[in-house]
Amino acid sequence: MFVITGATGRVGGQTATMLLKAGKKVRAVVRHPEKAARLAELGAELAVGDMHDAAFLGTAFAGADAVLVMIPGDYLAVDFAAHQDDIGIAVTTAITSSGVKNVVNISSCGGHTEEMTGVVAGLARQEARLNALDGVNVLHLRPTYFMENTMGSIGMIKSMGIMGSAIAADKPMALIAVKDIAQIAFEKMVTFTTRGKVVLPLLGPKHYTMAEFTAVLGAAIGKPELPYVQFPPADTIGAMMGMGLSESAARGMVTLMEGINAGVFDHETRDADSSTPTTAEEFATMFAQVFQVFQA
Repeated sequence: MFVITGATGRVGGQTATMLLKAGKKVRAVVRHPEKAARLAELGAELAVGDMHDAAFLGTAFAGADAVLVMIPGDYLAVDFAAHQDDIGIAVTTAITSSGVKNVVNISSCGGHTEEMTGVVAGLARQEARLNALDGVNVLHLRPTYFMENTMGSIGMIKSMGIMGSAIAADKPMALIAVKDIAQIAFEKMVTFTTRGKVVLPLLGPKHYTMAEFTAVLGAAIGKPELPYVQFPPADTIGAMMGMGLSESAARGMVTLMEGINAGVFDHETRDADSSTPTTAEEFATMFAQVFQVFQA
């Protein structure tokens, strides 16, 4: 039995689907069962409840051979860090109460520090909580910045003819496709060999600058001259709040971007194990499909 938290999210949902298609028993932890209808059709057992509830999670984790844990972001939370800590403590408590021995934790690059990492700081605190558990094997997956994050710029491209964020245009950075994270999570769960506490960075196929990545996306959508613009942090916070994010979440996201610019997220080493296959060009095909059907 494999238990998946965040099962209606991008990483958790794809990991659960891979497990089910491989004939594995899956218990999907969800808050809104209607969003997990596809997983239920594939044979998943749904555990419906709130991830802030340690007792619920303890019951959901019971009997698991391995659990995929994560802290889903609530970008409406008035205090984003407190939201992360509440769930993190509930997850850690549930691991102890349920007797689970094998855990795959979705963390992030930057999970080594709380300094200048913004919304990732809570994931660093969660790594520390999990590392303090006796007799529990934990594999911390630290994926880099999601390629899918650029989907949030589609409205900007359509309305303003530009793509941009607070990340510098010329800063080389690792980017990864979500499907590659899910593939690694799937593989590590079904062949769980971790002993003790281990970190595995996931860094995509290579480093790109945002200017380079934008050029690839622009070519895919028929806008080869699409410019990338670095926005001032204050303007980016305001724009995110205008999109509905809480001030706490918006500030956390922009602090993350400033940390990228400062090199805080360059801590991890690229090698064969940390590199994943999906390139910018391959991702751009999906980006173009979404771009074509997007309506503001």
